[in-house]
Amino acid sequence: MAAALDVPPSLLLATSQMGDPTGLGHLLSGGINGTGGIGTGPGGKIGSGTSSDGVFTSGRGGVSAPVPIHRVEPEYSDEARKAHAMGSVLVSVEVGPDGKVHNARIARSLGMGLDEKAMEAVGAWLFRPGTKDGRPVTVSAQIEVSFHLL
Repeated sequence: MAAALDVPPSLLLATSQMGDPTGLGHLLSGGINGTGGIGTGPGGKIGSGTSSDGVFTSGRGGVSAPVPIHRVEPEYSDEARKAHAMGSVLVSVEVGPDGKVHNARIARSLGMGLDEKAMEAVGAWLFRPGTKDGRPVTVSAQIEVSFHLL
């Protein structure tokens, strides 16, 4: 394979640290705790994992899952109702320490306006936030929103 960069042979590169945003080659990928992150933290993210602004995964490192306390049912779009469309939309979210949904995005689409309706509904949900060491933290979650006609 041809080289992507033409580098003078006299230039020595630390190839074990290529692609590592922190230059900490020994902490790359599995981290020192072997959890898929970059850095010293216990979670699958970048950094020490000790700040409250990181995003945690429930079930890892003692992180509890957020629990819905108020759900809003989605409406059908006119287009989907006319087409008698049924199925589910998967919405990936981050539930903040405030119990609100942040950074929602579609992970599995259904189309016909139902993705937007699912996002509207899930965006109005409220949660008891996930916790780590007894403190509310931001936790990633996936919510399946089902659409079925009677």
